[in-house]
Amino acid sequence: MQDPHVTDLIPAYAVGSLEPDEVDAVERHLANCQQCRTEARQFARVGDELLLAAPQHDAPPALRDRILAQVRSLGDNTPTQAPQPAPRSRNPLARAFRAAFQPDELEGEAGSELQRLLLDPESAVFAVGGTPDAPAASARLIASPRLDRAVLVANGLATPGPGRAYQVWFLRDGKPIPNVTFAVDRQGRGISVVRVAAPFGSYDTVAVTPEPAGGSPSPTGPIVLAGALKPA
Repeated sequence: MQDPHVTDLIPAYAVGSLEPDEVDAVERHLANCQQCRTEARQFARVGDELLLAAPQHDAPPALRDRILAQVRSLGDNTPTQAPQPAPRSRNPLARAFRAAFQPDELEGEAGSELQRLLLDPESAVFAVGGTPDAPAASARLIASPRLDRAVLVANGLATPGPGRAYQVWFLRDGKPIPNVTFAVDRQGRGISVVRVAAPFGSYDTVAVTPEPAGGSPSPTGPIVLAGALKPA
């Protein structure tokens, strides 16, 4: 009896090694199958951790150039009569993040910005760790030095309570600069677009604190997430 699920394809899907027609088949199935979405999220988390296992800023320039050259060559080798796949279907990192969330969670502004950032060759993924006040929390900031927007993806945060939300801060020379607030779901997950006035490279640290829902001009709650934006 044929397996009605796409279990055999999910590991390859999470790391971006499927053919375009297989990707389409898996994503159609995931849209209607909670069991396979859960398994895809589990595999995506493993791939996500592997992506962050080494410092993002230490990749040798020659290696980065070779990888980008190979990516660009994909389009050159595609037959002219074949339909061109969407750029995000060719990007394993973008696919891994997309698999980690419910389909409707990445359809708005945050989803669009995330896809744009993951296709930008200058984008980097910064690990943001939980503090003693939130040891189970973690986040990733996806940012490009040439763009004024980034996406923060958080996991493992406790519900901040009635009338409260989480607020993002960017620190420069130890001074916190307020940014957006965001909510989390019952699983402690949240995703938000952040905008800055100066290039991301001019900030030292990103941090998150629980604050009043409308935001605060200066931190009043404990730091629950913090990560460096520059090499040590």
